[in-house]
Amino acid sequence: MRRLDPPDFDARATYRICVSTARPLLRARLEKFEDAVAEAGDEYREAAEKQALHGLSALAGRPGGYLDRKALAKVYTARMARENAPGRPVYDAIKRGAEDRCPLCGQGRVETLDHHLPKGKYPLLGVVPVNLVPACRDCNIGKSQAAPAAAGDQTLHPYFDDFSHHPWLSSRVRRPRGNERMSMVFFVSAHPDWDATVVARLRTHLRVYNLNERYRLQVSTHLAATGNMLRARPVRDVARFLARRAAEWTDDANPNTLESALYRGLAADDWYVNGGWRTKAPFG
Repeated sequence: MRRLDPPDFDARATYRICVSTARPLLRARLEKFEDAVAEAGDEYREAAEKQALHGLSALAGRPGGYLDRKALAKVYTARMARENAPGRPVYDAIKRGAEDRCPLCGQGRVETLDHHLPKGKYPLLGVVPVNLVPACRDCNIGKSQAAPAAAGDQTLHPYFDDFSHHPWLSSRVRRPRGNERMSMVFFVSAHPDWDATVVARLRTHLRVYNLNERYRLQVSTHLAATGNMLRARPVRDVARFLARRAAEWTDDANPNTLESALYRGLAADDWYVNGGWRTKAPFG
């Protein structure tokens, strides 16, 4: 995951912009929720700063009416995300904050905004900027309507979480068995001082976004290229070379990239270092 600065947009002002061009009767109806949206934005930020978004269950029940909830959800789809919508400049600015790379997986191209807490369950948060995270299509679809029920169920939030000071994303070699080719497994290797909730959140993040499987399918090109680079190297230099590759793939002092985790896992595997790299890379 990549850390991002929170978008510099106010929840009340963003909502006001989005509803500004609605027809008079609809605008009057939506304007009644302006205070509630602003308050929900404040509640959200306070909870996110405490890593306690799972505690906003009461917010999920507001407003109570089905038609009101439906109207609020449409503020995002019709008045923010749609081309030429009044809130579209805010939408585009939030997307640009990720510089085109998905902060949730670190790999995909940003194509949309993901509601960290889903708008279907939390309609008051539909256009609250700090609830909108730039995302690739795979992360957005994979997460779907997932919402945390407990502290450990929370995925990492790019605006409020930063675990880049420790390489918690790790990998290990899955050696060939029978007709199977070599492959990689990605997993959480947490710092020993981190509590159980933090570890659970890291594992939740990998599970919800299906990162082990997605990363496993993406490494074939790296493995094939690495095998070619190792052909001219003596065995005694292989582990050092792989460790250097891991350091080179550290992104802005963040060691938790797919590539850095991959090369750390390869460098730590005696079988791979001592000639296992000659086996065929897995299919992508």
